[in-house]
This record gives sequence, C-alpha cells and structure tokens, in this order.
Amino acid sequence: MAPKADVQVLIVGGGIAGLTLANICKRIGLTYKVLERTAEVAPVGAGISLAPNALRLLDQLGFMDQIRKEGQPLRKIQVFRNTTKWSMLDFEWLEGAYGYSMYSMPRHSLHRALYQATGTEHVILDAEVVSFEDEPSSPSVKVQLADGREFSGEVLVGADGIRSITRRLLADKQGLAGVNTIRFTGRTHMTGISYPLTHLGPEDLGVATWVFYDDCILTSWPCTENRQWFVGVKPSEAKTITRSTWKGATKEMINDVYGHRFHPMGKNQTVRDVVDIAERVTASDVFEETAFPDMSFGRVALVGDSAHSMTSFIGQGACQAIEDVGELANGLHTYFAGQTNDPQVLRDVLVDYRKSREPRARNLVYYSSIFAQVHTGRLPYGLGPLARRLAFIYAPTWCWRWATDPLYGYQPRVHALDMLSS
Repeated sequence: MAPKADVQVLIVGGGIAGLTLANICKRIGLTYKVLERTAEVAPVGAGISLAPNALRLLDQLGFMDQIRKEGQPLRKIQVFRNTTKWSMLDFEWLEGAYGYSMYSMPRHSLHRALYQATGTEHVILDAEVVSFEDEPSSPSVKVQLADGREFSGEVLVGADGIRSITRRLLADKQGLAGVNTIRFTGRTHMTGISYPLTHLGPEDLGVATWVFYDDCILTSWPCTENRQWFVGVKPSEAKTITRSTWKGATKEMINDVYGHRFHPMGKNQTVRDVVDIAERVTASDVFEETAFPDMSFGRVALVGDSAHSMTSFIGQGACQAIEDVGELANGLHTYFAGQTNDPQVLRDVLVDYRKSREPRARNLVYYSSIFAQVHTGRLPYGLGPLARRLAFIYAPTWCWRWATDPLYGYQPRVHALDMLSS
C-alpha cells in the first residue's frame, strides 16, 4: 500500500493567500503545511488595501478586531491635477452599503497576524520547491525541495505569487513548457509607508490623496495616526523586464522622481516630506495577466497572483487571493467531510473551483487594466485625459457606487466556519 500523505492540504507560499488558507484549514480541522521559500518571515512590501469582499472572510477568521486596530478606514479621496484640486470624493457610504469600509494598513501587520495564528510549526521555511508529482494512482501529490526534502499532500495549492514555480510546473504537466502568461505593463511602482505625520490633525484621518502630474501619478492611502502609504506610478526605464521587485530601493531613488512634487499632506506640501519619514520603501516593475492558465489541474490548484496577477490600481490583488482561498476551502471541506478518499472526486472538486473562480478573475483583471488606463490618462484614441476628468471631477457618488459594486458586492464566506460559529 502506498504511504499516506503527510497532510491533507499542502500549500506552496507563505504570503497572504497561503497563510489565509492555512488559517481556514486550522479552523475547519484539515491538516496542513505551508512551504515558504524564504529562510525567515520578514516584512515585505509597504501597505495593503482590504476591501469589503475580503474583509467578510477575514472577519469570519477572527482578524477584524486587529484590522480595526491597525488599519484606517477610508473616508474620502482628494484628487489633484498637479497643484489644482479637482474634487473630494466621498466614500463614507462604503460600510453602510457593504458592511465594511475599505481599510489600509501596513502589509506586514496582517502578514504577521496570519503567520502567528497559522502556528509556526506548520510553516516550513527555506523550502524551495523544484518539482512535484501528481500520479493518478498515488494517494498524494509529492513535492521535492531544492535541498532534497520531500513532502506530500492529498491536494497541492500554489500560493507562491506572480512568478509561481507551481504554475510553471503545472504548465509543464499540461504540455505548455515555457509558457509565460504575464506581461510587463511598462510602469514602475515606487511605494513606501511613513511614520505618523504629526502636523496633520483628526480631520485628515481617513483621507486618501490622488495626484495626477503631467508625466506620472502618485496616490497615498491613509493609515492609522496619519501615516501615509504612498504609491508612485511612472513609465519604466527598465532595459530588462525579468524582475518584479527591485533590490535596494531607497528613499533617495523615490525622491529623485517625486520628492520635489506637490503633495497636500506634506508639511511643506511636497512628496519629499512624506518619503523622508518613511518606515520602509520598495520599488517594482508592474506585470499583469495576458492569458489565464487553468486554476486547477489534477489535484493541484492555484490561488492569488500565481493564478491571476493584476495591476494594483483597484487594490484587489490580496482581496482576490482571499476570495480564491475561501471558495477553494468550501470545496475542500465538502470533499474531506465526505471521506470518499477518491482522487477523482477531489479532481472534480477542483474543476468546480476553477469554473467558479476563473470568470470573476478574468473580469477583474480586465477591470483593473481599464481603471489603470483611466487613472493614468492613457486610454486608446487619446481619450484618457477626457475620461479621467469626467471620472474624477464630474462623476456623482452614485457612479462610484455603481462602479464598485462588482468589486465589493460579492463577499464569499467559508460555510464550515458559519457552522462552527452557530
């Protein structure tokens, strides 16, 4: 008899998606391990946006109190064209409409909370996956690491980001060796999160800022204590586009591009005022999906950026990953609760997951791409500047409610967690 799998759910990637799935497994009684490529869990990135469509599930998992403590709900967005104020958009209606506001917070705060709740004994660090085997006759999917270690799970979940090794290996299994389904957008993001801007007052809490300069844009999202999570977007000067996150990004690099520019939240109304007191900064070239690989094949499933990378303009990268793991968890709970131990039934469950998630993922990647073009004023036929003015000066609140409903109106839940709470 073939040996039994180490765990029911084997997860590749210890980011937001992988650790959220691990927490669900823990709560609903499934055995799990997380294989994380890095040797330590360290802060990555700057901020994170958590919208109502993701907060419903995080609330189920018990993280909402911490999000309210460490995150700042969005109240308004002030929009500028260079130094001219275009509008002040009201978003205080979000919570009444969807049950939750949109929260901004340091990314590492959420990641740390998920990691600690997962249980460090379930996270294997320095675990670089190099191959896996999903033989139909075997009771498990077997994974091999670069150092020779092996792990197995009844199902394998790739949550390992935009340059997912799980996706590349899965493509090989489908006869798509060398497939590349992401493309460079031509944009570079420079981002960071500041310490509190002490010159700001209570009236500034929850106010985001979008500034459209002539040659680039900068947005900043409010965090607690009037911290600013800023994201600058400019045309890339990269000669090679094989990288995502830059190594060695500095405040000086960001100030060279944005430091002299206007920012209403700066003490002297410059971006430099914000960047100079940044807690951390990073920079990356931006990629997005062009063709969508299957989100499952055999007993392997993909979630988050490993399945459908998108631009950050609508703040849905992490939110869509959380949606993915919620829907996947519903299928896995149904399968394991049935105790069939039939690999074909499991494959069918993952096909159902794929059919459920792929249409929404495609739609939101397209939505994100179009919004990015409006935001940057770069629509075809020279329509970008006009569309941007119409959207950010003249569009009434009901237009924004209509535009956000496809994002926030869908809020998946894990049914097994509902049963546990009742």
